[in-house]
Formats: sequence, structure tokens, C-alpha cells
Amino acid sequence: MSSQYLGLATHVPRFEPPLTTYIAVSIACILPALLWGLTHVLALHSRQDKPEGCRKLGLSGKSHLVDEHDDRYKGAVEGQQNGAATWRVKSLWIYPIKSCRGVEVERGTIIGTGMEYDRQFSFAQLSGKFPVSANTPQEEKAKHTWKFITQRSLPPMATIKTEVWVPDPSSPTYSGWHPNVRSGGVLVIKFPRIQSDEGFMGKVKGILALVFDQAEREIHIPFNPTPEQIAQNGYAVDDMEIWKDRPRSLIVASTEKDDLWIQELRSYLGITNHFALFRVSTDDQPREVYRCAPRKEELGYQPTIGFQDAYPLHILNLASVRDVGSKLQKGAPPLSARNFRPNIVITGGGAYDEDSWKRIKIGGYQYYVSCRTVRCLLPNVNPITGQRHRSEPNRTLKDFRCIDAGDAKNACLGMQMVPALEDSQMQVGDEIKVLETGEHLYMKQ
Repeated sequence: MSSQYLGLATHVPRFEPPLTTYIAVSIACILPALLWGLTHVLALHSRQDKPEGCRKLGLSGKSHLVDEHDDRYKGAVEGQQNGAATWRVKSLWIYPIKSCRGVEVERGTIIGTGMEYDRQFSFAQLSGKFPVSANTPQEEKAKHTWKFITQRSLPPMATIKTEVWVPDPSSPTYSGWHPNVRSGGVLVIKFPRIQSDEGFMGKVKGILALVFDQAEREIHIPFNPTPEQIAQNGYAVDDMEIWKDRPRSLIVASTEKDDLWIQELRSYLGITNHFALFRVSTDDQPREVYRCAPRKEELGYQPTIGFQDAYPLHILNLASVRDVGSKLQKGAPPLSARNFRPNIVITGGGAYDEDSWKRIKIGGYQYYVSCRTVRCLLPNVNPITGQRHRSEPNRTLKDFRCIDAGDAKNACLGMQMVPALEDSQMQVGDEIKVLETGEHLYMKQ
């Protein structure tokens, strides 16, 4: 018998959920679908198609440095030949944009400026005590100079990824007239996207970026733009100060032009002044290499560099890195060869054997070992996370590697080289023969 016939209807409480409960239940049902949708929108918005007519340069599998911390790389590891160490190339690297993430390759072409595609781009900021704008009077702008920037002052640059896509005749989209082919390939830049939306949706997108790691900005730039592409894209030319040089260089993106992606990158790096991406100009003011390098009369050509600090090539002995790493203070992260941004990582002999090398042969080609590499604070930056350690490895290096009278206050690790020919080849596994040894004296810029 129902309660109303018993006269109990007025005494049994009725459950009426409040409006907030309905809202909460609705959100609980809808939010997963909303998050799923936003995740895919972010992914699609951040991803671009692969450059047509090209293939991606670099390794398809694991890095050759994946085992760099194995004990066998502490010293001679490749066997002996007539009582001498057998040196070999273990890993090869190019850095398309100075101070950004590198690209590991299996083989590479060596030209007069170093490895092909290496340090052809550099970021710079317009120096000054305050930001300038497009409306700033010209006489005020003249007081400011474009100056290159690196991880020395901006460690998060280590998280800016780079790719090089080169023309590939086997690609189904290849054509000699395709813009990607005419520009000699495509530079791809990737960096974490800054979420600028405000309110609830902005917060949701920010959470998605952290959880799913899919909010990555991707930019495609002609690697070596043709005159037509320069005119079409409105690329300007200006001086860019790098150490004591001021090479005339091509501005391919700038916050002065309101390029959206580079404004996002400026915010990510925490830069306030105008910010630009420069490319080496092949026609104007090449940076000629002198100091400790062999002269043109000896080489038959004048070595030059792009946006490298001083020399075309940097070679690094893994055994030396391992020895430094074994001396770091307790709690310091493991030291990687990548901290030192070499072009060529080698194995085979003992730590610091390379200090006295003057001339070597890698594969079938000769190279002049010009001087030691004087280290700054940049190796303190983790090459993956972009976080800088407060003291290591710089402190340990200065304890025992201030070995060059040319710069007695700074530590040295690795060697700088100049190719004997303007065109040579190198690949992982190549044998290295030491042809000449001697004393080195570093010459400052």
C-alpha cells in the first residue's frame, strides 16, 4: 500500500538535488570529451606537414651517445695498432641555429666553414637599456645594435629543437622548381607554445600542454632562401654583432615585423627587447678565420665561419669528458659530451691525449688542429632541460684544466680544427690517425 493511503506522504522527505549538483554532474560528463577535443585541436594546430620534396637529415634510430656513460669509454676502448690507440669517430653533430638543440647525423659533408648546415642561423636581440619599437626615431634606433645570444645568458635556448630537411629526388613530391628544393631545404624550429588565452579555457589549455606535451610551436623557414624568396618574404639585411665581428646578415624573422611566432618565442625566453633570427649572408662580409689557424698560403683557400664562435670544427674526446665527469662535486648531474656542443665526438685513447694534436687524418681527409677550446659557463646548462647548474662542470674544469698560457684563467676541453680541403666527407666509425703533435698557445679574439 502506498504511503499516500497511509497518510505518510507528507512525512516522507523528497530529495530534490540542488542546481549546482546538476551542473557538477553535467561538467563531469562533458569535460572528458572537451579535454579530448582540445587536446587534438592543440596537436593539429601545433603540427605542420612534412616539407614537400625533402627528407629529414639525421639519425633514424638511437643516438650514438646513448652508451656514453659506459665504463669502456673511460680510456682506450677500440684496441691497439702497433702499440698505439685506435681512434674513431663515435658521433657527429650539427647545430643549425647557434646555441639551440643540435642534430646528430651518421655522416656529413665538411666545407670550408665547417660541417654543412652547421650554425648558419643565430638569434639576436636589439641591445639597449629599454625596448625600442617600430615608431622609435631613427636617431634613437642607431644607438642600438643587434647582438647574438646564446645559452650563456639564456639557458632555455637548449630546449629549442631544430631539424634540417634537405631536397630528396626520391620523394614523390620532389620537383626542381619546388620552393623547398630551390632554397636548398627547410629549417624546422620547434619550441614550447606559450598559452596566452585568459580565463577558464586558457587554464584548461595550459593544463593540457603540461599533461599531454603537445602544445609545441613548429615553424618552417627556407634554409638558404633565393633572391626571389627574400623579396617575397620581405627579409631585411642588417649587421649582427658576434664577438668582435659585425657580419652583414639576413633577418628572416623579427619582432619589429610583428612575426607572431618569434614574438611567442621571445616571451618563452623572457626577452624584452626586439628579437630576431638571422641567417648567414653568403655574399656579404664573410668571417675569415685567422688567429691559430693555418694561413691561406698553406691551405690554398681562406677558411671562414658562419656563426661559430671562432673556428669551423670542434672535436671532443669522450674519455676526457668522462674524466672530468668523475671529478664533479657530489650531487652534480652526469656530464654528457653534449654539454660541450661538439661537432665530432671521438673515442679510442686516453683522456686529454688530444691536447697535443696538431694535424690529424679522419677517414681519407686531413684536418689542422688549431688550438684548444677555452670553456665558458655554457656547459653548465643541461642540453635537454635547459636548466643551468650553479657551478658544474665549470668549477671542476677550472680546478685542473687551466692549462693554456694563452688564457691561463680559463679551463680548456676539446680542440678547434680547420679542414685542409674545402670539400671533404666524414662518417661515424671513421678511423682517426694522428699525423703531427706539438705545443699549442691559445690566441684571444
